[in-house]
Amino acid sequence: MRSKNDPNSLISKGQSLASLIQKYYIQYGKSFYRLTLNSKAGFENRDWPGVRKDAIKRLNMYETFLDKIESEIYKLFGQQAKNISIWKNAKKYYRQAISDWYDLELAETFFNSVTRKILMTTGINRKVEFFQLRSRKFKKLDSKIIYRTYNIIESTKDSLPEILSDFEFKSPFEDIKRDSEFIANEIDLYLWPFMGGEINKVIEMINVPFYRNKVAYLVGRILAKGHVIPLVLPLYNSSNGIFVDAVLFRKRQLSIIFGFAHTCFHVPTERHKELIEFLLTILPVNRIDELYFMIGYRKHGKTEFYRDLHHFIHVSKEKFEIAKGLEGSVMIAYTLPNYNYIFKVIKDYSCYLRSENISNKTLSREHVMHCYQCVCNRDRVGRMVDTQEFENLKFRKKRFSSKLLREFKLAARNTVVINEEYVLIKHLYLQRKVTPLPLYLEMEHNPEAIREVIIDYGYFLRDLAAIGIFPADLFNMWNCGVTSRRRVVLFDYDDVESLLNIDFKVKPAPRDYYEELMPDKDRIAAHKNDFFIDEIEIFLGIPKALQGVFNQIHGDLYNVKFWHKMQRKVKRGDIADIIPYNKARRFKRRFDFSHFDISHR
Repeated sequence: MRSKNDPNSLISKGQSLASLIQKYYIQYGKSFYRLTLNSKAGFENRDWPGVRKDAIKRLNMYETFLDKIESEIYKLFGQQAKNISIWKNAKKYYRQAISDWYDLELAETFFNSVTRKILMTTGINRKVEFFQLRSRKFKKLDSKIIYRTYNIIESTKDSLPEILSDFEFKSPFEDIKRDSEFIANEIDLYLWPFMGGEINKVIEMINVPFYRNKVAYLVGRILAKGHVIPLVLPLYNSSNGIFVDAVLFRKRQLSIIFGFAHTCFHVPTERHKELIEFLLTILPVNRIDELYFMIGYRKHGKTEFYRDLHHFIHVSKEKFEIAKGLEGSVMIAYTLPNYNYIFKVIKDYSCYLRSENISNKTLSREHVMHCYQCVCNRDRVGRMVDTQEFENLKFRKKRFSSKLLREFKLAARNTVVINEEYVLIKHLYLQRKVTPLPLYLEMEHNPEAIREVIIDYGYFLRDLAAIGIFPADLFNMWNCGVTSRRRVVLFDYDDVESLLNIDFKVKPAPRDYYEELMPDKDRIAAHKNDFFIDEIEIFLGIPKALQGVFNQIHGDLYNVKFWHKMQRKVKRGDIADIIPYNKARRFKRRFDFSHFDISHR
């Protein structure tokens, strides 16, 4: 009878384990692609509830497959599921099996995910995980298979119908001739400064749309006189047919659409490397991890991010330090001075360490994690910063400032373990850096920039309401940030509530002389989820001198009718049209009376 640790037995089990992980990875890949393909039919059929359901399902799919394979591994291997020798053999045979796979890097990440789920690895175990310090360079790719080329030698307008028709939507265009003319006019105008009246140029379009929510984005580039110009066409599908809503060229416009506050696109292609290579030509400032996130490969995006972080720490020698801004009572936020990300660790209990303030919050770790998970698994409409979750990370102690180590010791003992040489972090959240809104208003000296941000703050509240989100700690503007493109976003989610849970009310007036003398807190019996609209203007946090600019555009936010109307829409399941680019860029298709309220006489 063979011993459990017999070398032949361990090799055999390693082979079996490698085959099992291969099988589940292939199943995951097929399911991911099949669900991504559904986006086309959802757009064509205007099945918006189905589109939203598929988006949530795809976000959760990776973890679903990890849960399934975890169960099967324990079922097959029992107590030996954590045997390192078996995993070392599994890695060896898995590497051999996938060596010539197109999606090698995704398959390696899947293997790593399985090892970390079973072995609960702290830091990196290079004996059983695939690891390299830098991103793997793509081998020579045939990028032309991902896009179509159109040589414009006569009229720009005459070439556009062919470009639009080649996407072969089952739904007809509302007016393809009109839209072609719209697009051509914008292209010719944009190219005029460096081309004048010259027509010759090349348009290259990725051959599948980028689907998200109700929009199909056609993404491409224009090659003209040595210039590479991004070209993005947002398509909507109305009851009258498909129409082009705008033409987008500029980096600022694209940085919002492809930004870190949106959920990922559904791009129905199996050639992700060529896709990323193309995107790098029109989004050159984006990092490789961001592009993986953008097209839905979130777990591998995390892998690429960790490689970049590891390299940055190694090269820069910078120390982690406490992040600038107001201290939060729920999280310890820290960063690297020249790294564009914030790391957040949940405190053991709600408290302040840098002041004598006393926190009245009683949020549990489970509640905080639930709030963050809810945000991760929904449409963030460009208003909530993407959050990545990491577990069991390991860094050298000398990489942390003494002040940060002190805060870990005082308020994060359940999450952070500090020994003589290393800091072990059991769980953290990662977000892109943004400037806290109050800090931005204090630092910015351009009145027009301040006006833009203050007005956008109102649209930020409207957009969150449209997707059924209410920031319960509304009066704390420190939970909001401003991006480099002056867009207001939410980055702190422990006070996020469903809009439907909030009872919006008007504060009752005093009933008699005695009640007039009483403080509101003594005469009004308020419940946990009551929200008195009367207090928004007083406590919203906008400096008094700037409230007039806000009120001119968003005065209706002080009216309980607005919030009740939004609650009715959310309850019906309405999916809002939230335009992620400047509305002034939209084409005027026709005179549409639906934009006007004609009920008033």
